[in-house]
Amino acid sequence: MSSIKIPSAIISYSWDSEEHKTWVREIATRLRRNGVDVKLDQWHVKHGQSLTQLMEKEIVECDYVIIVCTPNYYQKSLKRQGGVGYEQQIISGHIASGVSREKFIPVVRKGEFESGFNCAIPPHFAGIFARDMRKEDAIDGSVELLLRNIFGDLLHVVPEIGKRPNWREQWEEFKGLRLATMDLDGYELLSGLAQHHRTPDTFYMPEENDRQVLDEGDFVKLMFNIKLDEDLNNPENDRFFCERMWVIVTGCNGPYYTGLLSNVPITSDEQKSLSIGDEVIFLPEHVIDIETD
Repeated sequence: MSSIKIPSAIISYSWDSEEHKTWVREIATRLRRNGVDVKLDQWHVKHGQSLTQLMEKEIVECDYVIIVCTPNYYQKSLKRQGGVGYEQQIISGHIASGVSREKFIPVVRKGEFESGFNCAIPPHFAGIFARDMRKEDAIDGSVELLLRNIFGDLLHVVPEIGKRPNWREQWEEFKGLRLATMDLDGYELLSGLAQHHRTPDTFYMPEENDRQVLDEGDFVKLMFNIKLDEDLNNPENDRFFCERMWVIVTGCNGPYYTGLLSNVPITSDEQKSLSIGDEVIFLPEHVIDIETD
């Protein structure tokens, strides 16, 4: 039975301060405790031993090189100073020789991503996705993403490719659908989104994501503006009644939802345009409340 290979990584960083060295060691510890064979000078180099020898060996042999980027690291890399400068020669040579850039994982500890006085990322890592680890309260999430990257277990999985849309079929499904209008249907739907924009502090509105993914069987509340009677000589005397009623969702066609009115309108005795069980066509912007099973 073959054993599972343990991924290995070497951490390249500059000795900015004792606090910075402690931070690097803590990150390395978390990675080791989660299955990554991390090499770190603070653990693997004894007094009298060569720091550069460790880097020469492990940059070549390790599966990943984690580069902890700070403005000081950037400057030493540019000027090829000290251990950082020596490491960058090795890394640059690897990149130039065609070693996959995926081997190198820059993480920004301090400084900026953009070029300038406070830049943290050396130029030869331009175009390589860098992990932002500048916020202390986000370290746990950043370490998890590092682990996912190393183990190839990415947070977001690529969706399967579906079938090409049948535009003609989709058009046939909803080309006959339309929103109710006062002159044709005796009622119209009022936009809950518009009302929310007018009075955001007092008018409740479900989140857009919830309104966009309604399922068959969900109950939604809509605002109906119903005409009670009409004065042909003086339209200003027309009477209307606004009523909030529940509709059960029956389907979704293109941008439209279809549903059936599940309330008996209060105005049933005064109008014949809208009754319980009638089909209602609506859009996400009309939904002012949602009830699911």
